[in-house]
Amino acid sequence: MGIFSALKSEKPKFKKIKEEGCVVTLSVEIAPQEVADQSQTALMRLQALARIPGFRAGKAPISVVKQHFSGRAREEAVDALIRKHVPAALEDLKLRVVESPMVEDVKWKEGDPLLITVKAEIAPTPVAKDYLKIPVTRAPQTADAAALDKRVEELRDAQARLDVSTDDAVGEKNFVVIDYSAAQNGKALANAKGASELVDMSSEQSVEGLSEGLKGMKRGETKTIKVKLGGKETDLTVTVTEIKTKVLPALDAEFAKDMGMESLDELKGKLKEVLDREVKSASESDVVRQIEEALVKANVFPLPPSMVERQLEGMMERMRRQLMGATKLSDKVLADLRAKLQPKAEDEVRLAFVMSAIAEKEKISVTDAELASELEAGLKDAEDEAKKKELTEIFDKRK
Repeated sequence: MGIFSALKSEKPKFKKIKEEGCVVTLSVEIAPQEVADQSQTALMRLQALARIPGFRAGKAPISVVKQHFSGRAREEAVDALIRKHVPAALEDLKLRVVESPMVEDVKWKEGDPLLITVKAEIAPTPVAKDYLKIPVTRAPQTADAAALDKRVEELRDAQARLDVSTDDAVGEKNFVVIDYSAAQNGKALANAKGASELVDMSSEQSVEGLSEGLKGMKRGETKTIKVKLGGKETDLTVTVTEIKTKVLPALDAEFAKDMGMESLDELKGKLKEVLDREVKSASESDVVRQIEEALVKANVFPLPPSMVERQLEGMMERMRRQLMGATKLSDKVLADLRAKLQPKAEDEVRLAFVMSAIAEKEKISVTDAELASELEAGLKDAEDEAKKKELTEIFDKRK
């Protein structure tokens, strides 16, 4: 306080005005004497720095400094009092804020108390409910024969080769090699021309109408097909240069050796081990999902808007990274995506508070070593550097 303060000044008054969910509005009232002292302190600081015509630097009388810098002194005094008393108000009212409080209004007339209105987001204090004996359905933890057969066929398909087909015309199961060029309204399209393009007739095509147009064409045949590019009617002129068929390798010892195994039984055994781990992991993840959904459903309470927004932004950013290099999403698509992800963001924030409440209630704590071990395991399974960075950021926040 300033050097002209009274021996004992009146204490500031803190009051909660309104509480809506996790948003609290409070008032801070600071006595006139403390405001005057802080203003005087600000003026004296400015006096030491002020350069006023007719006076040496720092030597102008305080009254002259006040004439020139009263507004600035007022701003500095109010700012200092806000920085001093708003945190004190939050502590006095026992408010656990999750975001920096925002000053909404300041009222001050010389000689009167300084009145500050502050809005703050506070953490909810849920009492964890219905978290014991949550009913769950556990899926099988080992792969069945059908899953193993499917994985073997996927492996064969991955090792397949394309041979020249004996078919005379393009069919639904062929692979077709084409040369092509495109035009719209009789005008050739730039960058819409290519050679030796391979088309899988059994797969969904990104060019609407291409597969239908190719069916029945023969080697060496040229044809103009009506397709859609970018949603527009387009003439695509194609020439079939070759028709091919996928040939799967025989499921025998030779195939197993190509896969680095001594026998077919050994190959199937290794695939079964991998499948069992995947199935067990999926089963455990599903149990966790059921528990989390039950906890969120049983524990409904208001959430801090800023925390939900941060969670939502994080989810949106992950989606942007996943779609990197894809077609730019329109504002409407992004808005629809935000609306779709909003409930999930709320659930994740709510779950974090519920888990914290359970841990406190059950006196559960996690050591730094346990966190480090969990992070290390997660980093090993991370698909790329972006995922590793995301995991590291999540664990840093949990410390």
